[in-house]
Amino acid sequence: MSDYKVTSILITALGGEGGGTLMNWILNCARNCNLYVQGTSVPGVAQRTGSTSYYIEICDRNYDKGSEPILSLYPKPGRVDVVIASEFLEAARIIERGYVNPDRTTLITSSSRTYTNTEKIHMTDGRFDFEKIMNTCFKMSKKLIHLDLNQIAIDNSSIVSASMFGALNGANIFPWDKEVSQNMFKNDAFGKNSLLAFDDAFQIAKTYNISTINSGNKLNGQQQETKNKITKNFLEGVPNNLKEIIILGQNRCLDYQNNSYADLYLERLKKILSLTNIKDDRVSNIIENVAKRLALWMTYEDIPRVAQLKIKPERFKKINKEVKLRKDQLIIVQDIFKPGKNEIAAMLPNRIGKWLSKSNKFLYFIPFSKGGMKINSLSISGFLLLKFLSSLRFLRKISYRYQEEQKNIEEWLQVMRKSINVSIEFAEGLSDMPQILKGYGETWERGKLKYDKISKALIKNKSYEELQDNDAKVLKKAISISLNDLDIKELEKLLVSTSR
Repeated sequence: MSDYKVTSILITALGGEGGGTLMNWILNCARNCNLYVQGTSVPGVAQRTGSTSYYIEICDRNYDKGSEPILSLYPKPGRVDVVIASEFLEAARIIERGYVNPDRTTLITSSSRTYTNTEKIHMTDGRFDFEKIMNTCFKMSKKLIHLDLNQIAIDNSSIVSASMFGALNGANIFPWDKEVSQNMFKNDAFGKNSLLAFDDAFQIAKTYNISTINSGNKLNGQQQETKNKITKNFLEGVPNNLKEIIILGQNRCLDYQNNSYADLYLERLKKILSLTNIKDDRVSNIIENVAKRLALWMTYEDIPRVAQLKIKPERFKKINKEVKLRKDQLIIVQDIFKPGKNEIAAMLPNRIGKWLSKSNKFLYFIPFSKGGMKINSLSISGFLLLKFLSSLRFLRKISYRYQEEQKNIEEWLQVMRKSINVSIEFAEGLSDMPQILKGYGETWERGKLKYDKISKALIKNKSYEELQDNDAKVLKKAISISLNDLDIKELEKLLVSTSR
């Protein structure tokens, strides 16, 4: 029998992205070219976040017609020629399983992310490290092509399988011409859009240069602009990465409230920056963390903030893109408002809110607090209602929640200023404390309870001139217990043992 070449292709995607469709396109193209081909699928959950994989082997024409080649149904680790992933973490999973070989495999991966439930529910930033995965992809593959396949599909109102097909063709994977692949879209209901996505991905993959990689998690070196004035003296000598965070934090506070609130954010940072040596790497990391946590803490979610986010134009643009809304179509966006006792009391004047937060009786007079209130955000009445709720921001500064949050923020910053030049270890732990105060409703209440216990046991009434290494270790452990949402008894046990 004559020698023949087999090209093995492993497709990994998420349920609902059309991985099976892509496999069928490839199989049909190969058969139309009289090539021997075999494909098999290992479908996962037939919905988003469910991993699916498809394996294809294509044999060239150079085989003995009397004895057809035997192709494999399953990929062998280290012996796959091409791997294409519709989602970045899926590429990492395939690498972990050993299918990508640095001496053999062309890896085509999308930069887009669909975050897992584990990443979403984490109390801190639970996302997998982008750069670490990127470096692994580069080291473990013979050739790497990295592009945003999902965004290409969205831009062309198509599906990601079409852009994946285009990238495979652009990488010169198949033993047939581009036109053979394009013919697959002739009878497709969305053939025109699919062809556009195919062509865009084809051009990027064909001309791809590894040096053009941009991290999707970075600001691509573009300096963010501030929406109100920052004095040159304030940012002078501040590293660029910290400068970006400060400006983003300032803009967030401006969007949340007003100019004076954004200035308050800067004033608070100034007090810490004036006490530290920003050139020290560990100090710089602490300040960066403080700048992030402070901005998020100062822009806590309340009823006006939720309403404000619901009617932002960017939100509706994103929805229209996701549903591929045509000009001749209408869309209804229905939001459900179900504020609890604390959310309602939070917006009331300080004394009244404090009193009502300890009572459930007033909820009987608010009909939507139990069953919730359905609002069509795109209707005139719905939009005006959300606009009205958003306008209540002017009441925020006299509200119960605002007074409580500002008091806690000032206490936290005061301890930061006292400890940062005494114990770096303690300051590192302290900079992470605001992460405990996340979410809303019961989640926020649990976090607040833990925060108060840690603050009472380890922060308040403490002599910071005599901080010891053990203090920092206990603080970091207490924060870790809180963030992992362990039973509060574990936290209490730690704090009791420390106080002895």
